[in-house]
Amino acid sequence: MREQGWLVEWDDARGFGFVVTHGGDQRVFVHVRQFAPGRARRPRQGDILVYEVKRGERGRLIADAVRFSSAAKRQARDTRRAHWGLAETVALLWGMGLIAMLLTDKIPWQVAAGYPLLSVVAWLVYQKDKRAAGSGRWRTPESTLQLLALLGGWPGAWLAQKYLRHKSSKTSFQITFWFMVALNLMGLFWLVPRLLAV
Repeated sequence: MREQGWLVEWDDARGFGFVVTHGGDQRVFVHVRQFAPGRARRPRQGDILVYEVKRGERGRLIADAVRFSSAAKRQARDTRRAHWGLAETVALLWGMGLIAMLLTDKIPWQVAAGYPLLSVVAWLVYQKDKRAAGSGRWRTPESTLQLLALLGGWPGAWLAQKYLRHKSSKTSFQITFWFMVALNLMGLFWLVPRLLAV
């Protein structure tokens, strides 16, 4: 069965690297000799490849009959291209709401500042975890990602899920994520009047 994945690591001088199948974390070894004849250029990190997975002599997974996927490459370019949607609209409205509440003294400035700060942190943590998934490095625990959402970084986390295409298709993660968002909002509307009353 043919697979499709990203070339996450490539050493052009030595002619080999690793590809990760879409939706998975399994790294598969790929050598330039495994590319189908007639390729137009050398592989580059970030290329989308179509290949067959086989077991090598030492038992490791090897990509064979590899070719570039021009259709998948166009699709990935379109996905990465910025387009306005629900996540951006909610993040913008939430930011405007925080500013309005801050200007009318309905929310402490520390709370209003915490959301954009934690959103940036959440984006960076998602980005680091996405890169770690592609290169086989130590991953960020899902509990850390969920904690960032609970503490107020959910707008940045939601945007990161969309633009980085990370954790966006894992159902169990998404259910927990939206539960954390709901808890954050309930906690905010419970806590803010008490902070202002002090």
